[in-house]
Amino acid sequence: MLAERVEACGSELSRTDRLIANYLLDCLEEVPFLRAAEIAGRLGVSAASVTRFAQRLGFDGYPRLQDAVRADLRAVLAPPAGAAGAGAQGGGRYARVWDRELRNLEKLRELPDDVLDAAARMIAEAGTVWLLGGLASEPVAAHMAYSLARARPGVRRLTSTVLHDYQPLLDLSPNDLLVALTFRRYTRSTGEIGRMVAARGVPILLITDDGTPSLAKDAELVLRIPGTAPGGLPSTTAACSLGLALTLGVIGHLGSDRLESGERLVGEMEICEG
Repeated sequence: MLAERVEACGSELSRTDRLIANYLLDCLEEVPFLRAAEIAGRLGVSAASVTRFAQRLGFDGYPRLQDAVRADLRAVLAPPAGAAGAGAQGGGRYARVWDRELRNLEKLRELPDDVLDAAARMIAEAGTVWLLGGLASEPVAAHMAYSLARARPGVRRLTSTVLHDYQPLLDLSPNDLLVALTFRRYTRSTGEIGRMVAARGVPILLITDDGTPSLAKDAELVLRIPGTAPGGLPSTTAACSLGLALTLGVIGHLGSDRLESGERLVGEMEICEG
């Protein structure tokens, strides 16, 4: 285990080594997918420092450290032999998933209210709100579009097809707003569409993680949220919760008339079973 190697090295580790160690241990599930240069960029150290850190722990280099972490994660995530269905409720190997999701939500709470309110105001005051996502963030964008459409009119989706069919771009104006979601690994299509939209003078609200997507430099406001799960798989828990919070913020600005009208209409049309 990486933690055991770090502890065994003890006083041999420099201050920079400790910085790298703490980061890797805190984001262990991401390590198999992070290049040394990415870690260095986030911590403000050199990629060589990351390599030297791995060597001090007894690895030939950072890629071998990644291999060891992958093996550890596979061992932790693999079902125990002959133990299917065993384990106390809320515990066992799945507790690792719940722990990470709870940490994601705790980090989400660190977003300041004034920043969230600014984002909600942007959405409330826009002429048309366009939602854009790619890969893991695409279903989140769809869910957010559904939620926001219950709170205000003029909510539409943009997808990668706009790169081949430009017609939706003709409908965008500087009075609109693009809400773009992108998480590692960032899709090129999201960046390209974002730049096309920005070139038309449309403000962008970007929802992303702690990385450096190219679209960040074009965004008027960036909301950074956690989105990792054990094994490096994307988690959408925080993103979906943020969508709910922003929708409630929009209702705070615009009122609940549209939401209530929608509920009455659903009842009148007997759309739902109960």
